Amino acid sequence: MATTLPSEHQHEPDPPVLKEVSARDVLVAVDGSSEAWNAVELAVQFARERHGRITLATVVVPPPAWTQVAIMGPTHDGSAERAADRALRRAADAIPEEIPVTTVMLHGDAAHEIARRAIEGRHDLVILGAREHGPIGAAIESVSRRLLKCCRVPVLTIHVPPSRDGD
Repeated sequence: MATTLPSEHQHEPDPPVLKEVSARDVLVAVDGSSEAWNAVELAVQFARERHGRITLATVVVPPPAWTQVAIMGPTHDGSAERAADRALRRAADAIPEEIPVTTVMLHGDAAHEIARRAIEGRHDLVILGAREHGPIGAAIESVSRRLLKCCRVPVLTIHVPPSRDGD
C-alpha cells in the first residue's frame, strides 16, 4: 500500500532558470509595410536600451518558375531590387544616428534567407512584423510562420492591431 505525504511536505520542482535574450545585435526584416515599421520601431527600442546595433534585411523573392516559361513572362528589369533598396533606405533613414545600422538585400526564399543571415551575421534576435491574413491568406503559410520553423535564432513577431475610432 502506497502512502502519500501531506501536500505541505511534497517537494515542488525548482522553477526553470529564465534565460535572457541578448538582443544587442538585432536583425529586422523590412519590406516597406506598416508591419515592418512596427518591427523597426521595436528594434530601435531594444538597441537604445541595450546599446545595440540593427541590421535591416529585405528579401527579393524570385518570380515562380512557371512565369519564366510563359510567352509573355516577366522580364528581370531590376524593379524588385529597386523597390527593396527603397524600403531599406527608408527604414535606415528612420533609425536614430546614435544607433549603428547596416542594410542587406537578400535573394531567394524569404524565411530561409532571413534564417541563414541570422546565423551567418551572428544576430541575437530576429524581429519582423506579422500581417493579418484573410481567409485565402490564412491557407498560405506566412513568412513569419516558416521563419519560426527554420530559424535557430530567437524570432519575435510583432502585430499591432489597427486602432479603432473611439478607443
